Amino acid sequence: MASAPNAYSAEPAFPVLADSLLRQPESKENAAAPSNETNAAAPSNGTTAKKDWNLKNDWKQGIQSSKEAVFRCGVVLGFSRLRMRSNESNEYIGQIPRYILTTQLRSIHPSSEPSAFIIHPRSFEAFVPRTLLNELQSPSHDQPGLSRDDAIRRLDSVQLLPVHNFTNAAQAIGKVSEALHEIQENREKQRKSADTSPSTHNPIVLIVVGLDTLTEGVIRASNPARGAAVLTATFRTLTRLSRVHASHLSIILVNTNGLGTMNPDWDKNQPSGNTTTHGDGDTRQALEDGIHSIFHSDIPSLFPTLLMKTLDQGIDIHLLLSDLRGAQIVEVIKDRVGTSLGKWGIWNEQ
Repeated sequence: MASAPNAYSAEPAFPVLADSLLRQPESKENAAAPSNETNAAAPSNGTTAKKDWNLKNDWKQGIQSSKEAVFRCGVVLGFSRLRMRSNESNEYIGQIPRYILTTQLRSIHPSSEPSAFIIHPRSFEAFVPRTLLNELQSPSHDQPGLSRDDAIRRLDSVQLLPVHNFTNAAQAIGKVSEALHEIQENREKQRKSADTSPSTHNPIVLIVVGLDTLTEGVIRASNPARGAAVLTATFRTLTRLSRVHASHLSIILVNTNGLGTMNPDWDKNQPSGNTTTHGDGDTRQALEDGIHSIFHSDIPSLFPTLLMKTLDQGIDIHLLLSDLRGAQIVEVIKDRVGTSLGKWGIWNEQ
């Protein structure tokens, strides 16, 4: 085991363009994948209810400028999953953030500027160039696929920054901060010289993967307090970036370790109706409009450790992905800057 003084001695990560890591085209290699199209669930009571609870339109539209949108610039978004199973792949938590990213890439105007920065552990494969290329070429959730050439042109504006540890990730965030500052200066010069409206520029997406898992390395080398301290400092940097570049930057955190305690059997004996019986005999009713919330079940505390509490504190809008009765549900569990708390949608039905 490496000693603590050497835990932060790795070299910083340097960005590379995603398209530069792609192999040459091969015959039949890029056939479009089957559509993953699905409809969001209607309220179970059969009534005609407002659709403002449904996340489907939010993820279909991707990053928006409206302050009413869930996925928008100027905030730190976080995606987490429940720690229900130990065999969940990176694909499980990475699929929705990747879809939001590719939706954004499809809509951008041709530009020499970076449109996305992705900071990720080398073992995380949900954002590797081949996966992004296939996603752009495949029809999904009502979106048509792009040609290979068009998809590669979109990937040309994506910078990947693979990292090994927390220090690498913090250094990579610093490099992105410098790049964003340079982009903002260039845009300001262009605006002054050509009288161009700032709204004509492409939004930029910063995705940071696995800060929670990387922080565990700091905790193993030191202690939980040290881990919480470095994570808090990094979150301050991300929050500052989201506010300074609020007009054109959306920050997405993809948490890979899961929330709650490891309890694989918590949902196996749940009743099939609209109530959940607790150990004390108390019965909790489902929401009045018939929408089932994942939190109307016997789930242990989502944030049982200092690391998990610190993680949640650094996120403006926190979304939870979980499985419920054969469907993948995504639900807004926190929104401290808007009114999206409780919005949910069915991402995928099995």
